[in-house]
Amino acid sequence: MRPDRPKLRRIAHVELRVRDLGQSVAFYRDLLGLERTDAVPPSESTCVCTAKSEIGDRFGLVLTQGLPSGTEVTGLDHLSFEVPTRQDVRDIYEEARRRDIHATQPREFNSYYQSYVFDPDGYKIEVIAKPGNEPGPETE
Repeated sequence: MRPDRPKLRRIAHVELRVRDLGQSVAFYRDLLGLERTDAVPPSESTCVCTAKSEIGDRFGLVLTQGLPSGTEVTGLDHLSFEVPTRQDVRDIYEEARRRDIHATQPREFNSYYQSYVFDPDGYKIEVIAKPGNEPGPETE
């Protein structure tokens, strides 16, 4: 990499085109705990769902209504959200199943513990816990 190129610091946001904005907001809010905020400038067809990380960063997921009915989702394999513990992965999986949301059984994969849940438009959302994040017996 050339030294005069800027270094990327983090993902600022990801934008997903969705069929039903309200249904998608409910999925990200109710299952994953993201907060809905207005887009700037405000729009009836776009909003931002954010989550604050433990280190103070905010992650923004922009949802824009406008995916035509019957259109297959293309160009994105999955989004990945890190959670603190394996139990958090299991809790999200179990909550998804209670809500009749398609989700994969949690499993070990490349030293991570993960599950995939699928949003209302079929986007694959990975929920992972990194190894070493589990509390020890003295902190439980």
